[in-house]
Amino acid sequence: MQTHSLAATRCRPLQVYDYVPAVALAPADLRILIVNEDFRSADSLKRTLHDLGYFTTLTAYSARRALVAAVDFSPAVALLDLELSDMTGYRLAQKFRSHPRGYVRQLPLLAIAERAVLGDLERTRAAGFIGCLTKPVLPMVSNDMLRKLQ
Repeated sequence: MQTHSLAATRCRPLQVYDYVPAVALAPADLRILIVNEDFRSADSLKRTLHDLGYFTTLTAYSARRALVAAVDFSPAVALLDLELSDMTGYRLAQKFRSHPRGYVRQLPLLAIAERAVLGDLERTRAAGFIGCLTKPVLPMVSNDMLRKLQ
């Protein structure tokens, strides 16, 4: 396994921000919406979350489907890939934040980024995300972030 100096690449791991809304649900009952157009990545993340005890997940393979799923599925948290083809994850976050339904506007959003570049933390926070995971999403990191939502 190759390791890189974070200082040399000007990257650092992104973490959940200081303010994380409380969600009083057990992991098995935590409704998670995964938004990623890459079927393999989305399904792999869904399996990983299932293995960690998060059994109530739904996958949307486009931003348009995510907007419908946010209303129909009523998730407690949404994990949004930032690189969707029908709209960016940042634009999708704006759509969630301006949605006519209050619970969709208040939905905690976690970004999924290709890489952790300096500036991404500030940009995702400004877009309304509560945190950012980098690909590949590691089981322990995702579990830690989701536990902080409980």
